[in-house]
Amino acid sequence: MVKEMVSVHGLNPRQYMVVKAVNGMRANREIWRAVEMIEFLEEEDVCIGFEAYELVLEGCLECRQFVLECRQFVLAGKFVVRMTEKGFIPYIRVRQRVVEGLVGVGESELSSVVRQRFVELKS
Repeated sequence: MVKEMVSVHGLNPRQYMVVKAVNGMRANREIWRAVEMIEFLEEEDVCIGFEAYELVLEGCLECRQFVLECRQFVLAGKFVVRMTEKGFIPYIRVRQRVVEGLVGVGESELSSVVRQRFVELKS
């Protein structure tokens, strides 16, 4: 619905509408769709607030199955890099979970990139 609003009708959704859509996707465990929607909105130059980014990031970290967990931590790491490019800094506990999770699944290279982004932002 949000994609249709932007692409077909040329409307920019309000931030609370984006947050509601992300909450719905997170509740249905469709975090990949939420990430795709955020990417699409960024490409369309729609302003996205911190809360939407944070909800998507927390959704990435909620997965409990190990096979999915590996992919979710990598997704979370890439999403953190995207957040920091926008100037948003995740909460400290979320930052720690992302870095520890990346190291835990063997993605030390991405973990060091994420840490470096946080150092650049002095967080």
